[in-house]
Amino acid sequence: MAGDSITQREVTRRQLIAGGVGAVGGLVVGGLAGGALAPKATGTSGGSRGSIKVVGIFPIGGVIASDGKEMQNGVKMAVDEINASGGLIGYHLDYVVIDDKDSSTDQITTAFNRAVSVEKADVIFSGYHLASGPEFDIVANAGALYYNVNTQIAWVNRYKGAPAKYWGIFQTDPTESWYGQGFAYWVDQALRAGQLNVSAKTYSIISGKSAYGTVIATGFDTVIKQLGWNQLTNDGVSEGAVPDWGPVLSKVKQAAPSVLFTSDFSPADDAAMAKSWAASPTKTLVYQQYGPSVPEYLNLAGSAANGIVWATVLGLLPDKIGNDFRSRYQAKFGQQPGWANAGGCYDSVNVWAAGVAKAGDPKNYKAVAKATESVIWRGTTGSISFVDHTGVQFPAGTADASLGQPHIIVRPDPGRRAEGGVAGAVHQRHVRAAQLDEIDRRDRPD
Repeated sequence: MAGDSITQREVTRRQLIAGGVGAVGGLVVGGLAGGALAPKATGTSGGSRGSIKVVGIFPIGGVIASDGKEMQNGVKMAVDEINASGGLIGYHLDYVVIDDKDSSTDQITTAFNRAVSVEKADVIFSGYHLASGPEFDIVANAGALYYNVNTQIAWVNRYKGAPAKYWGIFQTDPTESWYGQGFAYWVDQALRAGQLNVSAKTYSIISGKSAYGTVIATGFDTVIKQLGWNQLTNDGVSEGAVPDWGPVLSKVKQAAPSVLFTSDFSPADDAAMAKSWAASPTKTLVYQQYGPSVPEYLNLAGSAANGIVWATVLGLLPDKIGNDFRSRYQAKFGQQPGWANAGGCYDSVNVWAAGVAKAGDPKNYKAVAKATESVIWRGTTGSISFVDHTGVQFPAGTADASLGQPHIIVRPDPGRRAEGGVAGAVHQRHVRAAQLDEIDRRDRPD
């Protein structure tokens, strides 16, 4: 990646307009322009040359099952489309799913050992795992291919420390390090542009205590302080294990900051927090990280989600490519996808397929990995290209919108059609700058 921090220069409006997007503070909040690579045949006769063993490993039977299902559906949809269009350069994809349940260290280890030793996978796909880490050495030692959307700077550090060992592993999205830094610039520029109706540059933080949540919260804290904001409170919670939001939120409500930044990624936690906050809110712009991207969130939070702003660096875009995907997903699974992992995992399969087509032999794993390094795939979540076997974030990681995946900012909109008229969509909207004051005035009681 282009370093681990964003500068204000890197997120200027000029760059974003040049990249064909609407934005505030360098974060994409509308559709990304660019040519589409729609699903099409990557071969001419499915199965004529043999089969490829594709293994998906997802947490579909545990605490993040709602997100695990999104991952599983995204991979299945891509695999089925490839097979229906003639296979991949003449090979049929044989698909096997493994459930790693709560994705604990032991469960991840068992699942990946099965994938490489029993299933003899030609390629493995995952979304993310709560105890991510043991899978990398299992895959590397087996000399296998593995594509995921773990969204972790820890992976970048691991890869850079031993690229010859981890040559077959790709994280097909940017790292979590962009979340907090990017939102700090976004909210500060909105305030300076007169688009955020608050009286003081004050903020509070409730951080997830995992390494992932800590990286995100620390990034926000560091940058927002540099921009002249004052911290009022800073607390932490264990993701997936918050019995009662009352005590931690009471501290925030007493301080009444202009912005509350949280980095608990759990949809259930975030929904419970939204309900607790809505019971007696202060005049505060509330940010939740990732959790609201999962359909389960709105089912749990309901109208309490009104006005809360959230973000993801792996976002299903509301453009033609993203909306076409939504329509096909609805037809296949009878429901709309969430805003992140369904599209992200679907893109991962197509990135791998592009690498196979370029290499010419799906069984030559090193050739496929080498080809993947130079793939540029315009998918549902933006344009996927790689630095250090990791997706590049636009605009901080690259000023070229055709090479990166944008950081999108969204607000829930329960009970309404999604912006852009997508029937039955997740009822969330991308936040434009002018809507910030509207959120403050309409959705938040004083």
